Amino acid sequence: MESRRKRLAYAENVRELLDSAFASRYHDLEATLTLSSTAVALAEEQRDELPADLVVAAWTQYGNALKIAGSYEQAERALERAGSLAASDPSTRAHVLEIKASLHRNMGRFESSAQLLTAAIDEHRSIGDSLGEARALNLLGIVYCDSKDWPRSLRAFQTALELLGPDAPVEALAMTGHNLIEALIEDGRLSAAASALALLDPFYRRITSPRLAAKAEWVRARLCRELKQFHAAELAYERAYELLSAEPRSPELAALSKEIAELEVALSNNSDRGEN
Repeated sequence: MESRRKRLAYAENVRELLDSAFASRYHDLEATLTLSSTAVALAEEQRDELPADLVVAAWTQYGNALKIAGSYEQAERALERAGSLAASDPSTRAHVLEIKASLHRNMGRFESSAQLLTAAIDEHRSIGDSLGEARALNLLGIVYCDSKDWPRSLRAFQTALELLGPDAPVEALAMTGHNLIEALIEDGRLSAAASALALLDPFYRRITSPRLAAKAEWVRARLCRELKQFHAAELAYERAYELLSAEPRSPELAALSKEIAELEVALSNNSDRGEN
């Protein structure tokens, strides 16, 4: 009985560290790295007393933290360690594959990233996890966007949205919808992008995350800019910047600022032409 209590206590400690590390990943990277490495150390120290899936989860979280920090080689080693352990839960195996795929995408290894996500989709399907499958499809669509394969990216996003359905968590719908609209814009299908935005607007209005709300306004601004609706684009960019700049850690802010500056130049040029 005492041994069982110890095992439960060890497992709870590791889970608490992992939850805290995950929660801090966007606003306190140093804390994420510290908590993740502590979880790995504890998991390895008590490996014989813990479920294998929990040890895998610890290494996966640590690999993800290293990836976010830009330490790609270390992240790859951590994720290889996670993949070498015998996880019994398909969701745990799928999560390892998704994080590895994200790392490979960051490293420009798009083909292997797509292969890893295809394997993750199979894991989710094996247990009927439609939300997990939709998430992996969304990630796959992003990989295809990075490699400029617009037809495949659109199919992945559309399939993900079909799996989610209108009753899915609004955050999942917002993220996938945002990516679909961006892909349509990049593919030059502006009418389709406008239609998709109109369909997704009711879901965007229910977003509580400032980061996701900023992304929704950002993609609206991009679409308005492409449609030459510059005043509407300016307002959407302003809302996106206000939301994103309030976030503790916003690596996208530089890209957003660059687009705003480009729009200002376009507005100035239009004004000059109008005066002449």
